[in-house]
Amino acid sequence: GNNIKEKKMMVSEKLLLLLLLVFSGRTFSFVGPKTPTKYHDVTSPSTSKSALHMGFFDAIGKAFSNAEFASPPEGVRATARHILVKSPSEAQDVLEKINAGSGFSAMAEQFSSCPSGRSGGMLGSFTPGTMVAEFDRVIFNPEVELGTVVGPVQTKFGYHLIVVDKRTGV
Repeated sequence: GNNIKEKKMMVSEKLLLLLLLVFSGRTFSFVGPKTPTKYHDVTSPSTSKSALHMGFFDAIGKAFSNAEFASPPEGVRATARHILVKSPSEAQDVLEKINAGSGFSAMAEQFSSCPSGRSGGMLGSFTPGTMVAEFDRVIFNPEVELGTVVGPVQTKFGYHLIVVDKRTGV
């Protein structure tokens, strides 16, 4: 019962993390032993390293089998929502609607160009380095008050209005 629920949560978190990495424009890399070839003695203790750039499907397999995607030991994590728009004026218009009483989630569903808009802008829980740097600077800044709308924050994707719902280890 409880063990199955925990495993489902771990799988869900890893899948979400993978999607966030893909959407953040990051490339995946893996450093490990060279793949044995017919000319390579697999019994030798050779540990030469090679960097392999991984494709999307390789990254999916890696997300479910590699500790690299685990939480950092210090437990730094955040849960946040956002609304992504194309211009600062659009961001300002949406912010004015929120300040006038419109709900953040409803505004995300209506105006956000990010797929997360369909779920009220929810990005889930993630660690530093998962999102683009401009995002991390806001989300993991202990001076940013939880539950308040921050922005617009410009990234290569556009302009974001961000709400940090939870932050740990900062």
